[in-house]
Amino acid sequence: MKRRRNLDNGSVLALSDIIQKRIVESRFFKESSVIMAYMPIQNEIRTDLLIERSIASGKTILLPRIKDAETMEAVPIQSLGSDLIKGYMGIMEPDPSIPAANPQTIDLVILPGIAFDRKGYRIGFGGGYYDRFITRLRNDCILLAPAYDFQVLEHIPAEAFDQPVDMVVTEKEIIHISLK
Repeated sequence: MKRRRNLDNGSVLALSDIIQKRIVESRFFKESSVIMAYMPIQNEIRTDLLIERSIASGKTILLPRIKDAETMEAVPIQSLGSDLIKGYMGIMEPDPSIPAANPQTIDLVILPGIAFDRKGYRIGFGGGYYDRFITRLRNDCILLAPAYDFQVLEHIPAEAFDQPVDMVVTEKEIIHISLK
């Protein structure tokens, strides 16, 4: 996390651009009509290109909104500018007036993390929001994690409730963990 936090803005933008383009060019992105992304904090991989491309191509784009201490919901947005307010942990999230979507409609979830391993396990910020949310998705929903190459570790200890991702996309490689 310290290494990510120490990245300069130019590196974050350049590496995020490479990673986002890899995702946008993937068949998983192209074949998905309902995509959930995230709003980055602390030098996480940016998602603005993914979100703008989704909106421009008529896809439904959803962003997370924290409902309570246990629950995250997926909320559709039309604009990165007008539909967002500062929410939990200072993260930009959809306005409370916008109704949440049914998680069963989501084809692809692009989710953040601090570190990932080659089996798809991730370390998040410790709230467990994504692990609980993932259990509400369809079995064929693709879980994709954008990451800097240095965030991919050989092994991350996993608990029984941890939900692995299907794919990790870095600036250097695409790691396919499981193909649904």
